[in-house]
Amino acid sequence: AGVPFYLRTGKRLGRRVTEIAVVFKRAPYLPFESGATEELGQNALVIRVQPDEGVTVRFGSKVPGTSMEVRDVTMDFAYGESFTESSPEAYERLILDVLLGDANLFPRHQEVELSWNILDPIEEYWDKHGKPAQYPAGTWGPVEADEMLARDGRSWRRP
Repeated sequence: AGVPFYLRTGKRLGRRVTEIAVVFKRAPYLPFESGATEELGQNALVIRVQPDEGVTVRFGSKVPGTSMEVRDVTMDFAYGESFTESSPEAYERLILDVLLGDANLFPRHQEVELSWNILDPIEEYWDKHGKPAQYPAGTWGPVEADEMLARDGRSWRRP
């Protein structure tokens, strides 16, 4: 409850990437001086869907030794580096399924029709209230997107 979800999507963003990033709130109490943790980033779990499939976990960890210093560390699993077998491209898999007569990865007509039940009201809203804000190709979206997150004291994560 009370957890916001933000979705950023576009055809001409700064990089072609699909990922899910869960960015955690800072702990309300840290057993370290503020100077020891002020340069820490936010803890995050990032699931990379494409182009470099894998999972990254970033968190603050105490540096070994007697000093009370905390640094960001990253644990990274890259699918392509962990397995020698190459994964087929997405369309290769779909074409193979067509040849085999396997329709599991294809939407049924009911799914397509239901998707329009979601999209039609959005298009009607845009017709009455204006289209989404535009942005220059190769950037990370419109200024309004940054302003929306800033109102909540947040900022977009750069992939």
